[in-house]
Amino acid sequence: MTGAVPAIGSANWREFASVQVDPAQWSAIVPAAGRGSRLGFHRPKILFPVAGRLILDWLLDFLGPNCSQVIAVLSPDGNADVRSEMGQRIPGRFEIAIQTDPTGMGDAVRLALPHVRTPNVLIVWGDQVALRRSNVEACMRVHEGRLQPDLTFPTVIRDKPYIHFERDASGAIVGLRQAREGDAMPETGESDAGLFCFRTAVLSELLERMRGGPGAELGHRTGEFNLLPVIPVAARQGRVVTPRLLDLEETVGVNSREDAKILEGYLRDGFLSNSSERGDVSHEG
Repeated sequence: MTGAVPAIGSANWREFASVQVDPAQWSAIVPAAGRGSRLGFHRPKILFPVAGRLILDWLLDFLGPNCSQVIAVLSPDGNADVRSEMGQRIPGRFEIAIQTDPTGMGDAVRLALPHVRTPNVLIVWGDQVALRRSNVEACMRVHEGRLQPDLTFPTVIRDKPYIHFERDASGAIVGLRQAREGDAMPETGESDAGLFCFRTAVLSELLERMRGGPGAELGHRTGEFNLLPVIPVAARQGRVVTPRLLDLEETVGVNSREDAKILEGYLRDGFLSNSSERGDVSHEG
């Protein structure tokens, strides 16, 4: 460990942050191999329209200006469709990795890492449409800042969590509970937002060690190799920063048409009232 990590929130995050995001330092990985079957949609899920725009467009609002390249992890049958849409939006700035079998988000990220050419990598789930550009940039700036963490990811406190990070008396992350793996969940817990900023070399080493060895961290119910079990290990060996900067609505992924409907008002209001985030954005120090 490299010492205690301060609590970071909306009042003090600039004290720890870089002046602005340097896109040359960043690649984005978007695991997006899922189909839209639960949405009753015939195309890849990342192309589902929410509040009048494709999920892909909502993601590119904050990935496009802040990352030098975007690597999408797709299923074989989603490749052509998504490749065409990305080619129209960010030509020459994207790569595609193919995940033939749905063996987990950790495996999806491992497939994308050989394409990464930058010291930092931002990972965002392919259905996190509600993340605001200003808050994503704040997390990236904290990651670039003076604390020099191995991992920066925003968390929120929520009722009936699907994910919960356990902490010790000092506040360090020491464990993970996942409802999908059958773990006992607390009534109120600390969850991620589907957004993670890693030092590329650290992430690569963690994934290879945890996936390649005899003690591979596979879900005991799903049998998948997922990304989240990496986090307690990263916290034990280095510095992990968890800023509290997001609205709870920003953490909602689009897994059903009901989710999409719930988010429509939030997205439309944010799109109109924060349209400056899509163009010139203030980078105060």
